[in-house]
Amino acid sequence: MTSTITRFRIIPAQFEIFAGLDVDKKSMSTTFTDHATLQKSLRLPYSATHLLNYVNKHFAGKRIAFVYEAGPTGFGLHDELVARNHTCLVVAASTVPTERGKRVKTNRLDSRNLSVRLRGGELNGIHVPSRSYRELRHLVQLRDTQMQQLRAPNVALKPCCFMKE
Repeated sequence: MTSTITRFRIIPAQFEIFAGLDVDKKSMSTTFTDHATLQKSLRLPYSATHLLNYVNKHFAGKRIAFVYEAGPTGFGLHDELVARNHTCLVVAASTVPTERGKRVKTNRLDSRNLSVRLRGGELNGIHVPSRSYRELRHLVQLRDTQMQQLRAPNVALKPCCFMKE
């Protein structure tokens, strides 16, 4: 059997359901399609647990591929889905094909577009750094911020999460 993800791209024939997610910090618009039709569009709270409970109830035993656009919500959803043995592709918003002349942009339409494009094998995912790498990168950014504040003349030092007050 070949891998379900090949160079940050899925092989659609290996899945039965394609889930497009448009995520914001409070909720996610979700669209499920199969190889023939649109199955269901709905809005769920931003939680992998809510999403997986819905999937287990309505698509039990089916092979499901998830996709969402990288954004300010980070990679937490990806981490949780992968930890529970699901395939999840994260794509850059600028690489998602759109139809010419379509200017209406809603979360529901975006999730539907992602689901349909995933089903067609048209999406290329981005590399998702490991959790430890992301934590190290965050630590380096905090240090850089503190060092800039220390070097700035006549600026009061703001306490940071690792500084004692």
